[in-house]
Amino acid sequence: MGDVAMTAPVIDAVLEQYPDIRIVMLSREFYAPFFKQSDRFVVHNINLDSQHNGFRGVWHIFRELRSHYKFDFIIDLQDKIYSKILRRFFGIIGVGSFHINKGRNEKKALTRKTAKEYKQLRSSILRYADVFAAAGLPVELATPERVEREIPEQFGAKTDGRWIGFAPFAQHAGKRIDIETARDVIALIGKRYPMDKVFIFGGGAEEKRVADEFEADFENCTSAVGKVRLKQEMDLIANLDVMISMDSSAMHIASLVGVRVVSVWGATHPFAGFLGMGQSLSDVVQVEDLKCRPCSVYGHKPCYRGDYACLRRITATMIVAKI
Repeated sequence: MGDVAMTAPVIDAVLEQYPDIRIVMLSREFYAPFFKQSDRFVVHNINLDSQHNGFRGVWHIFRELRSHYKFDFIIDLQDKIYSKILRRFFGIIGVGSFHINKGRNEKKALTRKTAKEYKQLRSSILRYADVFAAAGLPVELATPERVEREIPEQFGAKTDGRWIGFAPFAQHAGKRIDIETARDVIALIGKRYPMDKVFIFGGGAEEKRVADEFEADFENCTSAVGKVRLKQEMDLIANLDVMISMDSSAMHIASLVGVRVVSVWGATHPFAGFLGMGQSLSDVVQVEDLKCRPCSVYGHKPCYRGDYACLRRITATMIVAKI
């Protein structure tokens, strides 16, 4: 989800700066609200869990796309097995392609156990832009600005105090703080800033259960999980004063609508190129003196120390101090 959100500033820029270009994006229709509305932009829905799964599924996608559209070239922003096969199919019928350089060797050097090469790598957003540039479509990127958006009615109007978003969840264990630390963050905000309101963001049944518990236990807390669709969730986020997020999609969604993010990093590191667009390293919360981190680009690898010190040593005080 975060990867798709990071493509939006690039694709929006291409459409704005090249008025004769039409883009068909192969993704889930669910993600369409990330992008500015345009009659020259189409999200062609893909379902890798069912009819588009496996080799036959990629062949099915190819036939779908070929029957619906006539492409001049293919832009591959994933460079994964299924996208490599798909662009090979198009190559057979004479449609050229351009694909991303993910900097895999650099990222391996950053995340290996010993002799890590600590340096800032090129951001994923710029890597996406590089692919379009290779295809003859260089763009100038601008940091998304805040635009006034209507607050979904179920959350009421803003009054005194700040609205603070909090997305304590992530798909992988190496990227999320424990529930007790999340509870401590909400409690500390309530103690230090009694006029502020905390909105919880996440997705899925388990995260909704936890978020509902937070809402029940803390007077200053409201869960947004499962209450609105993506477009309305983005509308709510656009009205926040600040978002607290793990290295997760919430950081990138907030970045799309120009909201400052206090981002929390465990097994991963901003050096890998995934900091939200327009966000500052001064708003990053991380344990600086652990030689084992980063141990992963995506946070999916088990902690070889066994203690996730990169996350357990992060306190509510460290996080709240940044807001």
